[in-house]
Amino acid sequence: MSQHREIYILGTGIVTPHGEQQNALPVDLVASSITDSSQRTDTSGLTKFIPKRALRRIDHFSRLALYASFLALEDAGLLETDHENMGVALASGYGAAQTSFSFLDSFFNDGDRLASPTYFSSGLHNAASAYIAMQTKAQGPNICTSNIGLGPAYSLATAVHWLKTGIVDYVLVGGVDEHCQVLEHCVNRFQSAEEGACLLPDVVAGEGAAFLVLGTKPERTTSCVLTDIKIEPYSKQTLQRMCPVFVAPLGLTDQQSIVARITAGENVTNILPVLGSHPSALAFSSVQAVQSILSGAVSEAQAFALDGARNSAVISFSK
Repeated sequence: MSQHREIYILGTGIVTPHGEQQNALPVDLVASSITDSSQRTDTSGLTKFIPKRALRRIDHFSRLALYASFLALEDAGLLETDHENMGVALASGYGAAQTSFSFLDSFFNDGDRLASPTYFSSGLHNAASAYIAMQTKAQGPNICTSNIGLGPAYSLATAVHWLKTGIVDYVLVGGVDEHCQVLEHCVNRFQSAEEGACLLPDVVAGEGAAFLVLGTKPERTTSCVLTDIKIEPYSKQTLQRMCPVFVAPLGLTDQQSIVARITAGENVTNILPVLGSHPSALAFSSVQAVQSILSGAVSEAQAFALDGARNSAVISFSK
């Protein structure tokens, strides 16, 4: 990545069923606590930023993305800033899963002429990024990347390009996916011997959203710099062994040997047991890496993830 224009992390926002910000990924809890649908992420705090009336038709998936986005802007001190020249780069593996299945239910139950138009429009992957732009009044470019595992890396690389070419002043970049009963059923089936057991036995379907605010100027004294993004086959990837590494596995059995080899090292944090299997988990490990630097605990940190084809991404940050 060219160094002629540094990219700063100005703020972070993260929400999961466990809580928000520093409470989102507690080490003393496990992802199994979110398998009950009643334990979905609490987004009621979103009314702090958006009037309740404006949220009436916005589904859970988009509320997750909105909540993490506003928390990131608040953390960056940019809530009151003009967002006209701000871009949005979102990543999601499955998109609005519950809303999409609800649309299918309405189609099968009521026929194509009476299928819900609200479910249809809200079920699109980029609905969340559109809501973010509307509610923050961001008028820069807006993109949604869909990839299981590495989506946040692609979105982050796009955001860096926008900033380095001067297209925007700031970018909200992050990942979001939601839990639903259909995904939980699929996870359970993929863990069975009859289906080939492609998922580890203790994996659950996770949900949540994690966002970063990027800019080209340090807006506060405690800033963090994005130093590199490497997306390539795992066989060619190199991790720094002297700094903390936050690993975001998908919970696939054929990747377990790779994950075990990495997590056997010192200063390595595996977020799978707390977050669950999340297609955009790299966004969460990136936020953790940034927060570890901003807290003063370390001066460098990396986030690592794999996709299903053994491509990998390493995102590096420094003080």
